[in-house]
Amino acid sequence: MKKSLFLIGSLALPALGTEMPPMIPDGPVTYEDVTYEDPMAGFGDPYAFAAPAPTTVAAPITPASSGNEKAFIKLGLYESNYQVRGMGVTDRLASNGYTSLSGYYVLPNRNLLNAGIYQKVSGNVGVVWGATAELADTPVLNAGYALGKEIFPNLTLELGYTIRHGGLEGFMSRYANSCPHRLAQDLTVTLAFNDHQKGFFGSAQWGIGIQGLTGHYFDAELGYRFTDIVNTARWGLDLEVSAGWSGSFSYWANNVKGTDAGRLRIAAPLFTHGGGIGRDGRTHITPWMQLSAAGNNSGKIDRAVGGAPIDHFQVTFGIEMGWKF
Repeated sequence: MKKSLFLIGSLALPALGTEMPPMIPDGPVTYEDVTYEDPMAGFGDPYAFAAPAPTTVAAPITPASSGNEKAFIKLGLYESNYQVRGMGVTDRLASNGYTSLSGYYVLPNRNLLNAGIYQKVSGNVGVVWGATAELADTPVLNAGYALGKEIFPNLTLELGYTIRHGGLEGFMSRYANSCPHRLAQDLTVTLAFNDHQKGFFGSAQWGIGIQGLTGHYFDAELGYRFTDIVNTARWGLDLEVSAGWSGSFSYWANNVKGTDAGRLRIAAPLFTHGGGIGRDGRTHITPWMQLSAAGNNSGKIDRAVGGAPIDHFQVTFGIEMGWKF
């Protein structure tokens, strides 16, 4: 008898420790609707039928140029020589240097014609120093308008118009081409490249004169930016080294064709670690030095004017401040 009870108990214990299968209900099975907005739906699994995140359609991005600033103002505090695209003049025209205030403003609509085209207006006011210098009797004035587009990352293309008064252009318009108002008007095509991460920058410009000075001119520059040349606890200096070349074809006067000037420029932009000056800051302070050598057009311009307005070699020092908005 005891052996029989022990045998029955030993057979029953495994059954008590095992979950019995559910009973199969009789009749038709009724399925309820599953609400996918309820994360607890799905037969006890809170994520079995969790709805995917709603798809958000982003608004179209308005193309813009690499430079995000809407405006930039530059104050050329002082340049020891007055130059145009690296070609400097003698003391006869400018004896004590040059000071200028220039800037540009990008109009709010940066997606003109739905093609990512922006509009930019620019201007410059300059003073040539020297009581007896011929260029000092009138200010240097420039005003321009341009249509531009970023055609590749960090590369922009601009089509521009510029009207100039005074300066070397005005002098040559009056004395070489008999323009009484010292006016010159240009149409320009400009490619500009600036890669802030890799440090390369440069530009290439072709211009054609349509009043005062007629003909073509060219200007190209290529440079590299070295960072942290000087780096202290509060401030530092970067170093920008660039080389440029300018030439013209019957722009300054008839039969003046060839190289205007070559130049080598070294600049040291200042920056502070607080972000107020330089790099991403709104204020820029940059001292610079430039070596310029006139090309074969210098002698041709001298003969066209009947004097010696172009200096053959110059070392120019300057300092400028800039504000971007």
